[in-house]
Amino acid sequence: MGVFIISCEIKEVNYLLEAMFRISNINLQQTSEDFKLNVLQVLGECFHYEHAIFWEVIDDELTNQPVCFNVEAYTVESYLNTFKFYDPLHPMNMQNQPDIQLMQQNEVISRKNKRYYIERFLQYHDFIDEMVMYLSIQHKPSAAIGFLRKKGEKPFTEQDRQKLLVMKRLIENSYLLHQYVQPTKSLQITQREKELLRYLCKGFKNAEIASILYVSENTVKKHLQNLYRKFQVTSRTQLVLKYAANFRI
Repeated sequence: MGVFIISCEIKEVNYLLEAMFRISNINLQQTSEDFKLNVLQVLGECFHYEHAIFWEVIDDELTNQPVCFNVEAYTVESYLNTFKFYDPLHPMNMQNQPDIQLMQQNEVISRKNKRYYIERFLQYHDFIDEMVMYLSIQHKPSAAIGFLRKKGEKPFTEQDRQKLLVMKRLIENSYLLHQYVQPTKSLQITQREKELLRYLCKGFKNAEIASILYVSENTVKKHLQNLYRKFQVTSRTQLVLKYAANFRI
């Protein structure tokens, strides 16, 4: 029995080392979609996470075009339209929570809402469990990888959380490097976006920029969202750094 346990532990360590090696050697210059899919494939093949979604996070909100690994588009659409508000692992419910969370251990929303989410969303789509890992840059969530388990599969355990804890920093670093090597010089930036970037680089806040440009704060936020998408970043700091690096301001 003891030999069997040691053998299993060695096998898990080997899978972990393989995942670390593959993430470290991932092609950073591929497209954003391919990069995210490669990360999900590595985690799926090494840890048997067969159903996963790679989201970008902007201002505590999930973007509408995630990269999916064995998850149907209609499942994502259903989640975004209705059920994200009941998801205890959604970024709006994750303030002051650990970056890696198991559904079973999370108690940030009422049991009633949690049960509604599990029964009406997860079970309806033949899933039984959920786990999430948030990728943070400068202590702010910039992406999230959600993992799902189908009926007939084992629920996530503390061991799964520990695996991701080991992988988290490595994936964060690869994700950040990938964003910075993406080409941006061919981007079409409007004159208004250039003005906004100029004030952004000077450290102005949204309200101050809105006042200077005689527009609403919501308009400034919309311009920022467009710039995040164009530069393939998820925060103001990343945007400023990448703009400065590529346009030599």
